[in-house]
Amino acid sequence: MAATDAPGVRDLGLDDLAQAVTLSASVGWNQVEADWRLFLDLGHAVGVDDDEGRLAATAATLPSGPGLAWISMVIVREDRRRRGIATALLKRCAYEISASGRVPGLDATPAGREVYLRLGFQDSWTLARWRRVGVAPIAPAESSSALRVRPIEGRDRAAVLRLDAPAFGADRSPLLARLLERSSAFAAVAEDESGPRGFVLGRDGRATTHLGPLVAESEDVARALARHALGRITGSVTVDAADAAAGFTDWLAASGFGRERPFTRMYRGRSEPFGAPGLTFAVAGPELG
Repeated sequence: MAATDAPGVRDLGLDDLAQAVTLSASVGWNQVEADWRLFLDLGHAVGVDDDEGRLAATAATLPSGPGLAWISMVIVREDRRRRGIATALLKRCAYEISASGRVPGLDATPAGREVYLRLGFQDSWTLARWRRVGVAPIAPAESSSALRVRPIEGRDRAAVLRLDAPAFGADRSPLLARLLERSSAFAAVAEDESGPRGFVLGRDGRATTHLGPLVAESEDVARALARHALGRITGSVTVDAADAAAGFTDWLAASGFGRERPFTRMYRGRSEPFGAPGLTFAVAGPELG
């Protein structure tokens, strides 16, 4: 894939934070300044300005170790759409990632999936967005005297990384460190006498709290972790859950969540998933992987 730029594409920096937040909010997305700062600190963001010098389009990449990098935040302001800007920015990101020796990955909406297929991306597995509005009763989870769920502490960082690496299939420790900070009010680890069996993180958002990643060795553990976190969050909560975890999504439905829209996890040039999707009950978000 050759490098292709939209006219006037430029790198984004900290001076662009306010405009980037305004742009993502204008299309109804959930990102706050901390999300955009994450991309600028850990990845790379590009944009296109309009004729008056205002930010009108963006895209970002976020590397996860030497083998994988995520494409996200492909936003084009409504009055600048249908000019090929989004496709050009997507190609720019895919080229940048491939040139670094990594595989480009993304989570696609049904409409976006058709575009990505033409650019060499392949389907891997599916997930869906679930949202709870307000506070609803939480469906009971199976009790287990052997399983303990508790708030994450500093000493748990190494265990979180050990659990996450085989589930996600790449090293994203810098991202997890940011999410640990932002979810301290509800982040949790589940453990039994043999050690940690799962964890849940998340982050604040403009309109809803995002719960994920949630990595667990079983659906019982996943439900226990989600129950812990949901009991500590008020207001709207979003969970992007794997379709294959049917028992977990049934529990979400019984806990006041409604299914909103589907996504397809895709990788350029391969359909084989990174890591073990069966351990991932909820992802960090379509923009984070």
